[in-house]
Amino acid sequence: MNVDSDKPRYIECIYEANITFDLEELDIDWNNVKDYYIKYGTLYVDFKDGSSEQYEGEQGETDWKWAVKEGIFTEDWDLVEGLN
Repeated sequence: MNVDSDKPRYIECIYEANITFDLEELDIDWNNVKDYYIKYGTLYVDFKDGSSEQYEGEQGETDWKWAVKEGIFTEDWDLVEGLN
């Protein structure tokens, strides 16, 4: 064990944030949806009639009080402890 390289240097915290897409407000009839995906916070919808649309959602408040995950890392970003 190399004491210097295994010594904790960083603590990283991961928080959750949510984005909501209100299908009713966006006037999306789920029965007409062929496929969808979400990338960079934008909802992309392919409809059964062959058309496609993209929608921006409403970003919720991030709860900064408690992290969802925490990890302790060495100088080389090797995990020492955490991030379960």
